[in-house]
Amino acid sequence: MKNIYRLFYVAILLLIQYACINPVEDFTQVAYKRFLTVEAVLTNQVGPYKVKIYQSADKISGASAYVPEILAKVYLTTATGNTIQLSESATAAGTYLTPDAFVGVVGETYTLHIVLSNGKEYESLPEKMKKAPAIDNLITQFEVNDAYYKGDVRRAGFNVYIDFQDDAQAGDYYQWYWRHYEKAPYCATCYNGAKYNFTKNYCEPPKNATEDIWNYLCSSPCWNVTLPSELNLFSDALMNGKRITGRQIVRVPFTDYSPYYVLVEQRAITEDAYNYYQSLVAQVQNTGTLFDVPAETRFSLNIKCKTDPSEKILGLFDVYSLSKKVIYVDRMKGVPSTEAPVTSIIPGQVYTCPVGSPPTCQEKVPCFEGINRTPFKPEGWVD
Repeated sequence: MKNIYRLFYVAILLLIQYACINPVEDFTQVAYKRFLTVEAVLTNQVGPYKVKIYQSADKISGASAYVPEILAKVYLTTATGNTIQLSESATAAGTYLTPDAFVGVVGETYTLHIVLSNGKEYESLPEKMKKAPAIDNLITQFEVNDAYYKGDVRRAGFNVYIDFQDDAQAGDYYQWYWRHYEKAPYCATCYNGAKYNFTKNYCEPPKNATEDIWNYLCSSPCWNVTLPSELNLFSDALMNGKRITGRQIVRVPFTDYSPYYVLVEQRAITEDAYNYYQSLVAQVQNTGTLFDVPAETRFSLNIKCKTDPSEKILGLFDVYSLSKKVIYVDRMKGVPSTEAPVTSIIPGQVYTCPVGSPPTCQEKVPCFEGINRTPFKPEGWVD
């Protein structure tokens, strides 16, 4: 599962790249000690799911590294009496994985349990996975923001709106998330005359820097991934049981006339998650996942220390189901003749092996899986 939010990115995921911010209303900003941080997401999609456990950066010593909690015992329990054991990843310290076959079930209630190697015990509140309503429609409309001059990418774009039927039961909370995929033109760009080191997989600078920029093609199919930079939340408190229409979820840039792929997720989140994310709305700046936010943010609403109830914890046990839909935005539809796409040119030149290079010379870089890149063909992708 690729959507595991990082915190604190959080954040937010959750969620990377931390800066000083103002405190939220209900606690005093704390910036000089470590806090246990838990990033845990459970959905109704195919797993395995990850639970990341680590200590936040200790600013009193100037250390910026996050320390993973290894050798912990991590497991889930359900209201129906099942126990799901997680195992620590062999490649990522402090990351614990569910069995491959395990999938969250709508209607089931889950509790997360953590026992650290030092014996301290943590437990989440029971969180019920609610059913996410189906996405009925995704509607696009070209719109111009006259506050920006022509040539500014923020001026023109395509807004994407969602329609769906809210459940008749009160107390539903939603989050909308999306991902844009596009074929990666290059898999590495090396600046200042650097060349790609295929053994170490990084751009190796020369002894004397130059102005050369080298772009390396991909050795296999590869997609760049764009993620949202804002949290999009909704409570049905004033709209319970009604049809929700015209809720904006995506702003597609007018940078080309080509179709723009968007995978939209409609998530039915818990009240704890909704309240947690609401407290982050003014602070979150997405850098990969919603857990990537500064540590000086709101403490967890649904994870507590059993052995020390006064301990402050960062993170969230995020339980939700989701419905999803792929849309290709037609970026030629509805565009007046007075507007044109704001295109950009990738600087540099494509690297090719110089004449006389040995047979071992390579020109194409592998597509490595990451937050903003994937070698896996996106769902519903049309070549």
